[in-house]
Formats: sequence, structure tokens, C-alpha cells
Amino acid sequence: MFNDYIKINKADTSGFLTNFVNAYNADLIIAEQNEDKIELLEAKLAQSYTEFDEQKTINADLTSTLAETKSKLVDYEQNALEAQKKAHQHHATQRELLLSKQQISSLQKELSTLKSGENPKRLREQIKRIKEKSTSDKKRLSVQEGALKEARRAIAQATNLLQTKDETIRLLNKQLAHNTGSGLYHNGEHHLIIWPEKTIVERPDGEQFEARSLLYMHQSGRAALIHFDPYDGEAYLSKAPRAGLRPSPETKEFAKNWLYTVNSLQGGVVKDKDMMAVNYNDDVKTKDSCLILEG
Repeated sequence: MFNDYIKINKADTSGFLTNFVNAYNADLIIAEQNEDKIELLEAKLAQSYTEFDEQKTINADLTSTLAETKSKLVDYEQNALEAQKKAHQHHATQRELLLSKQQISSLQKELSTLKSGENPKRLREQIKRIKEKSTSDKKRLSVQEGALKEARRAIAQATNLLQTKDETIRLLNKQLAHNTGSGLYHNGEHHLIIWPEKTIVERPDGEQFEARSLLYMHQSGRAALIHFDPYDGEAYLSKAPRAGLRPSPETKEFAKNWLYTVNSLQGGVVKDKDMMAVNYNDDVKTKDSCLILEG
């Protein structure tokens, strides 16, 4: 910028100084304008972050409301089906009641006709036939009522079994999730803990195999996986890294937060939410991810 204002004239040092001061003042004005622009942009950026956080909160609330609405919709649909079923049953009952009334009316008319007739023998036969039909209808109705009660009892038993099954499965899944990785062997300063998943192991000769392992831990707190080598039938510890055990800063930060939550906030109780695994690794297994056995 100074090149635009300063024109060096050896014979005129006063003019050179004047041009220099003018150039400096011009650059100072531009710098102040740029600072104002930067402050304005930073304010807009902060406002954008605030609006973004507010939108995230709104989206979370909308997601929760949508889930509750879906759940209520399922309940409404179930209630509608039950209401439709009851309405259908009520209609059938009303229809059967109407037919029964018509039959009773017909029988009453027939009985009146018989009573007013001049043939006592025919009247007795008709009365006998009506009584027999009535007895048969009562027996049939009693059988149907018994079958209905038995069906209701079976439905209640099936419902209880389903509820018991679901609760049992839930408890077993919870128990399995919490117990995987639990202590298996304790003897003095030596401990063995179940490792919850398979690992790929490399023998000193370069041969690889996949197997379940145990975590060996000394009372001092140092630990390593111990594997069974199917080639020689012996158990070996995993080889320590060249630089020793050095957790990454991210790993130590996650461990700090998890342990603080479980120990300080929950009194040492592990809850379902604490069992959610965090896995940044790819599913593809490579040689670098293998555990090397001690030679």
C-alpha cells in the first residue's frame, strides 16, 4: 500500500515524510474498517450458533412429540378396533334378541291357539313339544356359555404367559448385558475377567486365529488379554506395545466421564444407558488390529 503513496525524492525529504504519514494513516483507516467487519462477522457467527442450538432443541422436541403421537395413534387404532368389535358383537346380540322375541311371540300365539282349540290331545302334544324344545334350547345355551367362559379363561392365561415371557426376556437380556465381562477367577493378586467379544490373535510365527479370551489383571491394576493357542495347547499373554500402555487423550477423557457418572452420580450402579457401546473402529480386520502373543 505504501508504494501507492510514497514517491522517494532525495531532494525533498519533507514531501517523502508527508507521503509516508498519509500512507500510514490510510492503512490505519482500512485496518480499523477491517476490524469492524470482523467484529460484525463474529457477531453474526455467534448468532448463527445460537439459532442452530435453538433449532436443534426444537427438532429434538418435535422428534419426541412425533414419537408420542405415533404411540398414541397406535393406542387409538387399537381402541377403535376394540370398539368396532364390541359394536359388531352388540349388533349380533341385538339381532339374536329380536329373533328370540319373535320366536316367543310365535310360540305364545301357537299356545293361545291350542288352548282355544277343541282337541285336548293335540293341545297336550303341542305343549309337550314346546317344553322339549325349550329344554333343548336351555341346554344348548348352557353349553355355549360354558364354552365362552373357557375361551375367556384361555385368553387370560395366554395374555399372562405373553406378559411373563416378555418380562423374562427383558430381564435375561439385561442380565446378559450387565454380566458379560464379569469376574471369573480371583486368587490372591491374580484375577481373570471374561472378555466380552472375540479377538484376532497373531502367533509369533505370523499365524492368525480368532478366539474368545480372558482379561488377566494383577492386583496392581495392570492387565493384558490371555489367549489359548490351539497349535500348542498353551495359554499366552498378549505382547505389550513397544511404548507400553498409553491410552489416548480421547480414551482417558471418555473413561473419566464414564467413571465419574457411575461412581460419583450413581453410587457405583451401572444402568442400561451406561452399557451403550461407543465404537469408532471399522468392521474390517487388518493385521495392525491383531493382538500379538508373547513369544
